Amino acid sequence: MQKIYKIIFHLKLKYNSNIVFDTRLIKKNDIFIGLKTKNNDGSLYFNDAIKKKVSLAIVNVKNKHPKLIYVNDTQLFINKFCKYILDSYKGKIIAITGSIGKTTFKENIYHILKNNYIDTYRSYKNYNNFQGLQFSIMNMNLKCSYSVFELGINRPNEMTKLVKILQPHYCLISGIENSHIENFRNFKHLVDNKLKIFKSKRLISGLINYSHDSKYIRKKIESKIHYINIDSLEKKIIKNKRKFIINFSINKKKYSINSDRGEFCINIAIISYLFIRAFIKNIKFKTFFYDESIIESRGKKLRSYISNKRVSFYDHSYNASPYSLNKQILIFNERNIKQKVYILGSMKELGYQSDYFHNQIIELVINLNLKKVVFIGDEFYKFNKKFKKLTFYKNYMPAIKYLNKEIKNITNIFVMGSRSNQLDRLIKEYVK
Repeated sequence: MQKIYKIIFHLKLKYNSNIVFDTRLIKKNDIFIGLKTKNNDGSLYFNDAIKKKVSLAIVNVKNKHPKLIYVNDTQLFINKFCKYILDSYKGKIIAITGSIGKTTFKENIYHILKNNYIDTYRSYKNYNNFQGLQFSIMNMNLKCSYSVFELGINRPNEMTKLVKILQPHYCLISGIENSHIENFRNFKHLVDNKLKIFKSKRLISGLINYSHDSKYIRKKIESKIHYINIDSLEKKIIKNKRKFIINFSINKKKYSINSDRGEFCINIAIISYLFIRAFIKNIKFKTFFYDESIIESRGKKLRSYISNKRVSFYDHSYNASPYSLNKQILIFNERNIKQKVYILGSMKELGYQSDYFHNQIIELVINLNLKKVVFIGDEFYKFNKKFKKLTFYKNYMPAIKYLNKEIKNITNIFVMGSRSNQLDRLIKEYVK
């Protein structure tokens, strides 16, 4: 096996190759591994990989082509290769999990270190499950001092599996809320599974942000794990030219840090600062939230036109949980902008608590007296008879007609919901 590993490292160095599992993502000189799943066998697409001029293909198909290497079990090969890479890596590994903001935290910590001239690698996009983690490990830059990974779970014992592979040195839980609770017995069961990130054999330090029962958490964590409740901290924000100055205090000690953004990024800046202090003791950095940490559609403001009228989309269409949706509605409501409309998609994976949380969001809309709100998805639609004065649709398509019809009274459009509602397609109707 080590002979194959050395070939891979040589090709990666020579061509700056990426390792990919999907032939559709192959670029010239990449390395293809034919991953076998329950529904498909990637090795069967080796001809597509060769046509796209890979430098190497590792598959479970015997063939005499010079760019093919045969292995009996590609998943077993991947498992062993990931272990070899992590055993060879001399830097420190950072792991981040949480109910919301995992990718933004991961990107932000990466940009903080990078902007302070510290060689850092981070996992790809929001690839945070088992296969996503292995993909990111195999594409690591072994010369970096730090490597930042995002870990996501939606079932019991998944965190144990991820931590067993990665064995991180520093771990952050950005917050724990009710998202993906369907497959857990209750909220405490979800919390217990998130806390398994701290079971790494190499753990040096960790931080958890938790806003619920602090006594329960304090009993569960050991001394090397630091606990904060970000919502309970007193914060004062001052806008200074292009920066936000954040003043806050913990245990009577005062801190002052900078951020590229205000609003919801303030908490990310504070938590990032407190977390990084664990492994960089004498911090002299200036900024603790960088604007580029928000990738793709994550909270981006997009401008377009509807019937020749200029509008702004506030795009949170990638995901939603009861906590994040509630908070972002409140934030958008407080913004000093006019002619607002809210496009709210339903939330998935809430199990038996789904009706309760969707009803809570509807009640929030009523209590805030929001004028223009569209609810999308089956989980919301079941309440259409109870709340007859509100607007409910089963999917996003009627919302397009709604926007076109109401455009005279619309300038700022907030869009948020679980990805399966396909609200991104609604935005793409207007933002090309």
